Amino acid sequence: MADTIYHQQDQQQPLYQQPAQQQYVQQPVYPATQESSLLGVKVSDSQFWKGALIGAAVTLLVTNETVQKGVVKTVSKLTAAAQSGIEEVKEKFEDAKAEAQAEAAAQKAAE
Repeated sequence: MADTIYHQQDQQQPLYQQPAQQQYVQQPVYPATQESSLLGVKVSDSQFWKGALIGAAVTLLVTNETVQKGVVKTVSKLTAAAQSGIEEVKEKFEDAKAEAQAEAAAQKAAE
């Protein structure tokens, strides 16, 4: 009876199959290039230098008193010019309105 139990267990076990082997392609390993960095920032990057120049220019504009005065003068001149331009447009509008009213009155008088 013990033989039949072992015999039945042998029949129930599945056959072992080896998994198909996969072909691995080894990628070439390139030597790491040494990049100069300062505190973890890539100094050789062109974006870094653009940002540094823009930052320096903004700092100069914000901290230089002469530049600040010039900017304020320019802005005030532009504002004054815009306001006078607006006033000029308003005057032209009023003139055109008065002319239209005068023509309408002349047509009524002619009738």
